[in-house]
Amino acid sequence: MDAFALSFAYGILNVRKKLALITSIIVGIFHFIMPLLGNLFGNYIFENVSISPKYVMFIVFFILSINMFLSFFEKDKRLINLNVIGVILFAFSVSLDSFSVGLGLSYLSDNIILSSLIFCIISATITNLGFVLGKKISDKYGKYPSLIGSIILFLYSIHLIF
Repeated sequence: MDAFALSFAYGILNVRKKLALITSIIVGIFHFIMPLLGNLFGNYIFENVSISPKYVMFIVFFILSINMFLSFFEKDKRLINLNVIGVILFAFSVSLDSFSVGLGLSYLSDNIILSSLIFCIISATITNLGFVLGKKISDKYGKYPSLIGSIILFLYSIHLIF
């Protein structure tokens, strides 16, 4: 759901199709790797990590909501161009929760690789769907979805923290 929401928001901001596809694939790859890492490292990691994934997502959604709000007041429609680091941070931030899925995955399935592969394909597809739907809504309704999206992301970021 995080991947869909964030890709939808970026879709509203007019991300290029090629960049959206590459980002979706990288999100899928992260959603394949993170459950495997979670399964590999187990509970030991969560006992020693001092930041919760919800705080990382709060920061990402909060910053994006402010960016979307400010973009509403710009005169010209602009293309968002995520750089390599931005794409990796995007993928990592929406994949953090899949690490915790990996912790209990061995109790749900005997085939961890197949489970992670299915998770990868679905998350990449949903991420790409978010980009496409965000772009279509932006094309149809102009800048107003950006304002509504910024408010929704802001409220969601506040919800994450509490």
